[in-house]
Amino acid sequence: MNSEHITQNVINIILIVLLTTSQCEGMGLTEKRQLREKVLEMFNHAYKNYMEHAYPADELMPLSCQGRYRGTQPSRGDIDDALGNFSLTLVDTLDTLVVLGQLDKFEEAVHLVIRDVSFDKDIVVSVFETNIRMLGGLLGGHVMAEEMKRQKRMQWYKGQLLDLAVDLGDRLLPAFNTSTGIPFPKVNLRHGYKPTLARTGHEKDTCTACAGTMILEFAALSRLTGNMVYEEKAHKAMEYLWMSRHRASDLVGTVINIHNGDWVRRESGIGAGIDSYYEYMLKAYILLGDETYLTRFNKHYAAVMKYISQGPMMLDVHMHKPLRSSRNFMDALFAFWPGLQVLKGDIKPAIEIHEMLYQVTQIHNFLPEAFTTDFRIHWGHHPLRPEFIESTYFIHKATSDPYYLQVGKTIVNNLETYARVDCGFAAIKNVQTGALEDQMDSYVMAETFKYLYLLFSEKDDMVIDVDNYVFTTEAHLLPLSLSLHPFNNTKEPGARRSVYHEEDSGHDRSCPNTNSRSHTTVRYAQNLRSPLKNLVRNHCVKPSVKANRQRLHAADFVAGRSDHLELLKKMGIQIVTVSDGRVQLLHTASEAASEEDGNDGLLFMQEMIELSKAENAESQYERRVVQIVSPPYLGTISLTAGPAQFGPDLKNSNGIEGRLVKTDPFTACEGLTTDIRGLVALVQRGGCMFIDKARILQTSGAIGAIVVDNNDGSSSEGSPLFAMSGDGQSDVTIPMVFLFNKEGAVLEKGLAEYSSLSVLLSDKARKAEDIAKETLARQAGSLMGDVTERKAAGDSDSNMERSIYFASFDDIRLDVRSQSVVATSSVDAGIVRVERDPESGLPRVHLEQLEDTYKRRMTSSKIARLLHGLDTFDRLSKNEYSDHLYALGKLMQAIFANDEIPGSVSMEALLNKLSLDEATDIDTAGDDGLTERKEQLLKRINALLSGYVSKQLREMFPNTGDLLAEVSVEISGQRRLAAADPANWVALARRGSVSPPVCAVAGPVGSVPSVDTERTERTQGETAGASLTPSLGGTASATQRPPDTTLSSDEARFADVEHEETLTASERLERHKLQLKQQQLLLLKQHPAAATTTLRYEQRFQLSG
Repeated sequence: MNSEHITQNVINIILIVLLTTSQCEGMGLTEKRQLREKVLEMFNHAYKNYMEHAYPADELMPLSCQGRYRGTQPSRGDIDDALGNFSLTLVDTLDTLVVLGQLDKFEEAVHLVIRDVSFDKDIVVSVFETNIRMLGGLLGGHVMAEEMKRQKRMQWYKGQLLDLAVDLGDRLLPAFNTSTGIPFPKVNLRHGYKPTLARTGHEKDTCTACAGTMILEFAALSRLTGNMVYEEKAHKAMEYLWMSRHRASDLVGTVINIHNGDWVRRESGIGAGIDSYYEYMLKAYILLGDETYLTRFNKHYAAVMKYISQGPMMLDVHMHKPLRSSRNFMDALFAFWPGLQVLKGDIKPAIEIHEMLYQVTQIHNFLPEAFTTDFRIHWGHHPLRPEFIESTYFIHKATSDPYYLQVGKTIVNNLETYARVDCGFAAIKNVQTGALEDQMDSYVMAETFKYLYLLFSEKDDMVIDVDNYVFTTEAHLLPLSLSLHPFNNTKEPGARRSVYHEEDSGHDRSCPNTNSRSHTTVRYAQNLRSPLKNLVRNHCVKPSVKANRQRLHAADFVAGRSDHLELLKKMGIQIVTVSDGRVQLLHTASEAASEEDGNDGLLFMQEMIELSKAENAESQYERRVVQIVSPPYLGTISLTAGPAQFGPDLKNSNGIEGRLVKTDPFTACEGLTTDIRGLVALVQRGGCMFIDKARILQTSGAIGAIVVDNNDGSSSEGSPLFAMSGDGQSDVTIPMVFLFNKEGAVLEKGLAEYSSLSVLLSDKARKAEDIAKETLARQAGSLMGDVTERKAAGDSDSNMERSIYFASFDDIRLDVRSQSVVATSSVDAGIVRVERDPESGLPRVHLEQLEDTYKRRMTSSKIARLLHGLDTFDRLSKNEYSDHLYALGKLMQAIFANDEIPGSVSMEALLNKLSLDEATDIDTAGDDGLTERKEQLLKRINALLSGYVSKQLREMFPNTGDLLAEVSVEISGQRRLAAADPANWVALARRGSVSPPVCAVAGPVGSVPSVDTERTERTQGETAGASLTPSLGGTASATQRPPDTTLSSDEARFADVEHEETLTASERLERHKLQLKQQQLLLLKQHPAAATTTLRYEQRFQLSG
């Protein structure tokens, strides 16, 4: 090869290198100008088609060349909440027209908005979208109109856009009427939240960005009008979000409850749901000059870079467990973050993240809505979003690196090639297929084309200096001069403020900006991008937590596993036991097997520290229990509850037991209409603070409270312990516990099914058997219908405040041996049998025993237990008093009560007949005080019973005498029930008498199985009915077919009577019986298996119950 050819080749190589360097390092002004003009042409194409085919609609549908109006096209769900039939796209585009130099179109658009736009519409809109697009658009338009007046244009403008902004702002204000100050996600523009008209206001939660992206627009509105209320509301929402952050991680969640401030979704990232909250925290400082916002942003920023940033990737984590990722994909909205990092001054990560996003864009032509950590498409939609272009503009402005002009050029070409259609620009339905969607959101002209135009513009090309403005999240321009109007609560509302101050020098209203095209800055950006070359295509760089490495997490570590100990050693971690027995972990990176293992060890130690913090925080509060103790549950249902950080501690106490009542209103924040004195209140979360609920309930007389979560579907399963917070005061003296939604639904269902429901609030569940023994005794009477207390109708006697009626059963057996009430017969039993004397027709009591031993036990227990119980009558509570009456009533049932032979009873005669006649057979000779105690007992019993029973019975049945003298008691110790003729058994029960399923008891009254005596009578002699057969030991058991649960026509004749006072005394009693039967039949339908004809009581029931 001769020297000429060599020289020519060298020249060619030099030319190639120069051309390549030129393409990489610079873009000529001519090409920039051409690209700027191309962007302007693209914008005008979209704007022209909107005005011709869509205006005054909210949006242009570019494929069908028509406007999109709210309510006329098929609903797209929540996305349509941005629409309000208020010419959204035109308002959103106002300040873009000025930025792009389209001043005549801007003036024309302002005229149209003033003439056509109105907000007096019965339509529900998104507070967030309406704020950033409509309110922001009006404010940006007003600011630009004022600027035009300064440039001797639009001298006719008198602040009409600001008037519209005030009107809209006032219509958004009702959204902030929550206990937290966090706004509702939606509002009705005409009706606000009027329950019957607004069709909204039922929402319980909102996204963090939705609540935290109000401060720029609302503060600008306050400072432009002098009305403090807008900035106050937005500031309060920002303040509450900041106070609700997780204090250990300084992260916030994605969705928050607007009424109580609890986090509904705890995933934390910088994308959808959170993005603009962080953006507005920093920009609020820039616009308003309040350093509080900067301090808070810096804390958030440090947390994001510590936990969420994994190299160039940003992966969501759990705010309360920030070392664990919550998902493996990223969404396109986080593309705004590099631009925000530029404003923060952190250029290095901004360049790295942007480069990763650009490589994804190069593969798919557009940035997919979501993509995974291995850069696969998670959601292929792309609605022509501006966030990536926004970051490209800010990084280029900070670095002056022409590389970012090439990035912008790529975007322009892709928009022109793949998204342009005859009537505008259409959203990309799927970046893989290139399919289009009939959608062009307002932000395409408000942001996308605005940032592209700014990217290719020189300062001299602009009619305004954008450095004097802050861009909102919708790219609307708000002047930095607003910071010269510090918020003043004494400022008179309506005092309009000028945006501009001629006496101020330019730099007083501008942020410092280095716009020098420094080769050092350019090379710095190039050096940062170089290691990331082909990151997406070759996967040569992974997140810091390697997807293909099996790393041991602190939460999974088990100290006893040898393989885990080996992994710790490999990571350079030693386990050391200190002198006090505690175990410490020591990490020495130099002792790790490799550098990667050392990094894994460091992560393990960080996780262990965070895990320890979380466990320590949770261990401060222990779980509580809500146990249903009333029939038919009797302790079988226990619900896991959370404690309160105020009020008495339920730990190591007997808990609080009481009847449950649901308050009205359910939130119990004000105006209680429910009488909760002496009761446990069931309330709903929300409306006010937990501590406020407790104080209101305590003042109203509640003895305890249960707060039910208002988040549908929440459950204690898989949820962390929730402890209700207080305010540091110690004035609350009633216990309060918290139930998640699913557990609370159990209580609400129980209240709906049973008129009376009692619960126990405690630190741990009690044995159901113990609860049955103690609780059923107190409440079985009212549930079973055996004892019903009611006001004596028309009785003026003060001693007759209540009347007690006793229902009865066909067969009451006093089981001597058994310690629980069961449906089957026991082998050895003593039986009290009641039957009608065939000659006299009077009731006859048979006491049948198998052995004298049990006879002695039974009769002695009768007297001793009842005497002991009523001897302490002066110290009895109301419930215990009722229990003893109930026990005495049961004995009366066994002898007297039936449909045909009613009567009153003398308890003295009762004791003489049933017990004292056998005094020689029981071992009571040594009890000298028996006679005296008996006399005291008889006086009390007669006083109790005569006032409540005898008079009413005599009034109802005046011809009935004292039947007790006619009752005979047979003692036939050797006689077996098996030998008895079933035909002699007499059904003395109230028809349809029903009681709950059999339970173990040890109190004054036992639980009695259900009985359908009418069916029992019918089935005698019927082979298809119940069969009464002997069982072991000679006692009887019964087998029944399903019970009859209907009322006869005769029975139903009283059921429909509306006015009880029109009935006679006998009719009132009959009506009362039928009401009991209806209740019992309902219960029998719900528990058909509870029906039986064998009714037996345990030994401890004999007189004392």
